Amino acid sequence: MSTSGCRKFSSRDLYSLDANFKSIFSFPEGSTWTYYLSTDTNQRETVILKNKQEGKMRFDNLEQEFISYELHSTTDSQQLVRCMATGENTARFALLHKDTFFRQVAEMYYSSSLFSGIMGNGDTVNYLPTLSVGDVMYFNVIELKSSRKKIYSRLYFSSNTGIVRKDYVDGSTYLLKSFR
Repeated sequence: MSTSGCRKFSSRDLYSLDANFKSIFSFPEGSTWTYYLSTDTNQRETVILKNKQEGKMRFDNLEQEFISYELHSTTDSQQLVRCMATGENTARFALLHKDTFFRQVAEMYYSSSLFSGIMGNGDTVNYLPTLSVGDVMYFNVIELKSSRKKIYSRLYFSSNTGIVRKDYVDGSTYLLKSFR
């Protein structure tokens, strides 16, 4: 008998998403965000999380934890969120917007509990100690400034809530009213 045909890997490198990263991007199926236009509180947008997938992708001797889901809006095109562990204590977040096909509109890199823009794409990340959105004060907010200028100029993220404010390239701003 020959043993040289198939090679089994005795161990795999496992890249996991840490709790800090997940607190910003991992929400249950059916989570709902309601936003209002900052200049007209009667104009609202409801976003519902659908088709959540999470698990581990396996390639040869590598396992990478991932989260993926769709965001369905009452006023905007469908969006896709993709999160992937890329190494030990590192991960990437990408937001894709659908027009005729999905295209990336925002992206962040995560390393050792800090977010940054992806090298080469020009997106930048700032940390805000607080951000007031309507009548709610959010702490330790991540501001992602997109260099792509296709949909959003800035997005603001808070732990356990996700996106709390969306600044569009047309100058409009949507503020989070409620999350459940």
